[in-house]
Amino acid sequence: MINILIIDDHPIVLEGSKNLFNNIDDMRADTEKNPANIPEIVQKTPYDVYLIDINMPGTNGIDVGATICSLQPDAKIILYTGDQIEDYYSLIVEKKIHGLLSKTVTKERILRTIRSTMDGDIILPWSFVDFVQKLDKPQISKQPLLLNEREKKILQFVVQGYTNSAIALEIDLTPRTVERNLSHIYHLLNVTTRTEAALMAKELKLID
Repeated sequence: MINILIIDDHPIVLEGSKNLFNNIDDMRADTEKNPANIPEIVQKTPYDVYLIDINMPGTNGIDVGATICSLQPDAKIILYTGDQIEDYYSLIVEKKIHGLLSKTVTKERILRTIRSTMDGDIILPWSFVDFVQKLDKPQISKQPLLLNEREKKILQFVVQGYTNSAIALEIDLTPRTVERNLSHIYHLLNVTTRTEAALMAKELKLID
């Protein structure tokens, strides 16, 4: 039996996600809407797989997953999101998570991903190949980049997996302003996606 904990702050999403596992003989799912309760849950009743929403108030699924793994090193972490999953491929390359799922995928894809994760495998879309190929692209100039303090803050949140809306709330800007700043950051870094920007930021030590 594969024991699964679904972590999401939206009760309706939680209920719908849990219902996916009804009548699945080899899986059992519980739910938790408060990320603050996770350390206690993991210590008392560890699960095999943690299906975690990326964007939650006061935290994000990446940090919650890291907390779980620090308490339960053999835990399997799968992030699921309404954003583009391509933005989070770097987490797989860095071995911080075991899988990614879009909230729009089919029930069959979710079940298959969980079973593959438990078997030590990983299911990834073809676009992951494009992502890996881009890791080998020529580096941009090593001349100092003229990022202002706001852009540095935005880039820091991008690396942490925040969406534009979440970043806007954190630094009291409109999502459109964040989007404009992010476009300028992309231009300076010579990248086209959030994942590439995050990788380049780490490579060039643009963030702490």
